[in-house]
Amino acid sequence: MSETTVARVKSERMRTLACSTFALLFLGLIYAFSMFAAPMGAAFELEKGAVGLTFNIMMIAFCIGAVIGSQVERRIGVKGTIVIAAVLFFVGFAGTGLFAKGSIAVVYLCYGTLGGLGVGMGYNTIVSTTNLWFPDKVGFSSGVLMMGFGLGSLILGTLSVNLVPLFGLGPVFVGVGAAGGVVAAAAALMLRRPPENIVALMAPEQAAAGGAAGGDGADEPFLLKTPILYLFWIWAVIVVAIGLATIGNCAANAQLVGIDAAFATLLVGLVSTCNGLARVVVGMIYDRTNVKVTMFVDGAVAALACACIIGAFATGTPALYIAGALCCGFAYGGEPVVASAFARQRYGSAKYPLNLSAINTSIIYGSLLSMAAQALAGGVDSPLAVFTILGVLSVVALVDVLPFSKKWDADLRARCAGGLRPQVGADAAAAEEALGAK
Repeated sequence: MSETTVARVKSERMRTLACSTFALLFLGLIYAFSMFAAPMGAAFELEKGAVGLTFNIMMIAFCIGAVIGSQVERRIGVKGTIVIAAVLFFVGFAGTGLFAKGSIAVVYLCYGTLGGLGVGMGYNTIVSTTNLWFPDKVGFSSGVLMMGFGLGSLILGTLSVNLVPLFGLGPVFVGVGAAGGVVAAAAALMLRRPPENIVALMAPEQAAAGGAAGGDGADEPFLLKTPILYLFWIWAVIVVAIGLATIGNCAANAQLVGIDAAFATLLVGLVSTCNGLARVVVGMIYDRTNVKVTMFVDGAVAALACACIIGAFATGTPALYIAGALCCGFAYGGEPVVASAFARQRYGSAKYPLNLSAINTSIIYGSLLSMAAQALAGGVDSPLAVFTILGVLSVVALVDVLPFSKKWDADLRARCAGGLRPQVGADAAAAEEALGAK
């Protein structure tokens, strides 16, 4: 294979990764909701409880948008799908800024529904397309992309909130929508799928092992028919629920344990920082170990987060809440990296956009689980009870890694018997061992 060709692909895929990460930085502004919640209530004359529901609506719309985006991409391509996502993002933020005063319905429709749909479509298309350029480093590429998405609320969210006293929330939202829409549209012009021989170029051993055996996943059964998906979902839904319960109420909960308002706002940004950094760290762990180890590590951090937050509310210790919130951000940031890499490694590239969007519907179930925990605990004003429930569930997530691991190993042996050998981390060695035992 020509070294010049390989060098050209390496150069182009790094440009693609940089462009995609920058676009996701803007789309990740949707996660700055915790920063915007209080200003929205004040500026738009809305009740705190009603505004809080917006975050859950947005997360559900995000998942639906990802599924819709995977189907739209099949029909009109990557560029057209991202342009639609850019328009929805603009309408979501600008519509909220212009028409939300006194109307929670507008907030639900614009920020929650249209904004969520746009971000979901853009996220799924950008991530699935960019990851195809990295068949040899799927954990790394997923981690960098997710870092951009996670840091959006810290970098641009903090900037936006600081502009509110100068210009007002409405104009700031219009500006955010315009900036995000323009950046996403620009990404659409630059982003394209990799050459069809990308695996042969960048991961020749993987191509040799899987080429004759449907290594692109074309012959895989529909993912909803694979039992391992449901075991993965149990873990993912619980981790997502813990993360959403923190992210959506971080600033308010921080003040309940005695943290002043200014630092509570800063803490939202710090949680986003952990969210973003976790995506790179977890991606590196995935590439160096396997999905089983990565899930256990991330699940253990989620359990530790719940323990710290429970301790914070039980004892009134601000430091424990800060530690728990940061751990929550880390655990939540790790989940989409695992989901993205799991979708690519387990189900191949042939239906990757659809498979990724389907796997990420765990966010819907996680959002519903978070809402159910809050309802069972008596509402968001009872955070100790909420996180006690989630703490018990975090143990369930850790235990779930055991049957998942057994099923993963069984699937790996079956796929090796068919001639397909994964080339990611320790799973490559496990595949060689399985082949040697045949």
